[in-house]
Amino acid sequence: MISYLFGITKVVKLRALNVDKSIQFKFHRRSGCELQLTMYSDDTVYVGLLVLSFLFSFLFRKVKHKNVKQWISTIYGVIIVLTVSGLHIVHPIICTLVNSILIQIDKRHCHILSFLFTFGYLIFFRMTTYFGIPYPPAHTNLIQMMLTLKLVGLSFEVHDSYLIKLKTKDAKCDAEKKFKMICQPSFIEVFHYAFCYIGILTGPYFKYRTYWDLFNHNYWRKATYINLLVKKIRMIPTLIICYLATSWIFPLSEFNNDSFYTSTSLSYRLWYMYSSFFIFRTRLYLGFIFSELICIASGMGAYPEMTDPQSGSGPTKNFELLETEYFGKREAYNFDCIESIDIMKVETISTVRGATRIWNMTVQYWIAEYVYRRIPIKKLRTLVAFGISALWHGIYAGYYVSLCSVPFYLAVEDIYDRQYRNYADSAGVSMIFENIICNKRLV
Repeated sequence: MISYLFGITKVVKLRALNVDKSIQFKFHRRSGCELQLTMYSDDTVYVGLLVLSFLFSFLFRKVKHKNVKQWISTIYGVIIVLTVSGLHIVHPIICTLVNSILIQIDKRHCHILSFLFTFGYLIFFRMTTYFGIPYPPAHTNLIQMMLTLKLVGLSFEVHDSYLIKLKTKDAKCDAEKKFKMICQPSFIEVFHYAFCYIGILTGPYFKYRTYWDLFNHNYWRKATYINLLVKKIRMIPTLIICYLATSWIFPLSEFNNDSFYTSTSLSYRLWYMYSSFFIFRTRLYLGFIFSELICIASGMGAYPEMTDPQSGSGPTKNFELLETEYFGKREAYNFDCIESIDIMKVETISTVRGATRIWNMTVQYWIAEYVYRRIPIKKLRTLVAFGISALWHGIYAGYYVSLCSVPFYLAVEDIYDRQYRNYADSAGVSMIFENIICNKRLV
């Protein structure tokens, strides 16, 4: 149900992606088929790098020396960025360097300065052609997006740690606050975190604290991971088949043909947009799964289950037990900290609010923690959060039309909850009411 709603509202976003592609290749694009071929070529590079990173993670896991392990992850990350970006690697380097300086000179305001600079640079990064600078490759855009989250998130972690130290200067710090505090990262440590190969292309987002734990704690050594890897790998063939079949039946090149808009009915175009949107989702699903595989194989995000790790956040309780030997010998571990998505829930969930919480969950954590909860005016929190999400995704109008309209869907959904859902005593009746409200949204 929710996928139907998203298929309509986010197709504008998909159109924005197509416009982006056409701009990048407008000097040599002669047909929709050539554009489709270019997109397949991008996908090949994208998947190839993810597969190589996954295989590399097994070698990375065998390295025991902390400093060697850290440098290996950084060097391989730089190689990935250099491979897909070429000279455009200067963009992530500039962002990392400036944020390193901001973190060092002003801990009280570094989070605000970092947010303004990094998102401002992200806008510039997407408008370089207006300044006579060649447009960066598509994969560099992915790298810059994830780097924006990591660097801004790091500045918030430094700022929050500074405030905790001020408040607990003369008092004993409890376990939770102690866990949330991070040591002041040096220039080289910021560089290591920014260019770590894990998550550099597709995410997931993980905090500096999570990154630090990988090299300074042995949680990953105790965590069983083979069964989890097999479980996720089994999903890949099905997604690839779905992607190829849907791409053949509903080619995206149709959106570039004028006849699609002049010779077909509105109902057909809506149906075609929803069906072709499945292509977009399967691509994202594959990216999410590979990103999780890389994290699991490398050990990133492993925490004891008793600490109830959450996506992006890490442990949420029992902080006082994290350093004890009990966890090393008895406790089960999981990788929930780096979980990005539950595909079946996304495809079957019937509410917008629920879908926003289970889609790209580590990024949703970042938005909730560093945007939503930081807005002092509660009534503006949702709109500002989705506005920042749209800005992070891109500068095209489609992003803002699709994402900034979600708060209005949520308002309608709340009205529906109050007026109708209590009367739905059976699954069938509930489904009827869900169809009613969904149709109202589409109108």
